[in-house]
Amino acid sequence: MRPELRCRLGLAVVLLSLAAQASAEDAADAAQEITRQETLYSQSFVTGDVAAADQILADGYIGLMGPGGRPMDKAAMLNEVGRLPHQASARIISLVVHPYGDTAVALGTEDDRDAGARRARRHVWLDTWRRTSDGWRMIASAEVTPPPTPPPPRRRHPRS
Repeated sequence: MRPELRCRLGLAVVLLSLAAQASAEDAADAAQEITRQETLYSQSFVTGDVAAADQILADGYIGLMGPGGRPMDKAAMLNEVGRLPHQASARIISLVVHPYGDTAVALGTEDDRDAGARRARRHVWLDTWRRTSDGWRMIASAEVTPPPTPPPPRRRHPRS
């Protein structure tokens, strides 16, 4: 192999590995930032922080929320965040973020408890994020409440 060609191939390999490393670091940074914003968004329903939710939701946001899967735009969701009484607690149980360039998908499970409620409700949600010139913004979401887990079956003891 000619030395000039060997040098070009070596340079190409180095550039490709640097690009792959930068891409992995970018994905990790995106996942970390989206995780931070998911936590802020969840807590906005407890604190009533409409300004925080406004920063997180994109202007063209659309989502499905509640038992009937009612469609909500950004204005409706901000109204929901500011509505009284606020939730007593919201705790993210699990969160997985998958970045795909300037788009990311976040799948999470959360336990929410309304003021005065004895039990928390579990929600599962799927949020779609887009990187904009202003940072990561949630562009769409869907939330469902899974059915309660049935108790384990009672064991029957054989009669003697």
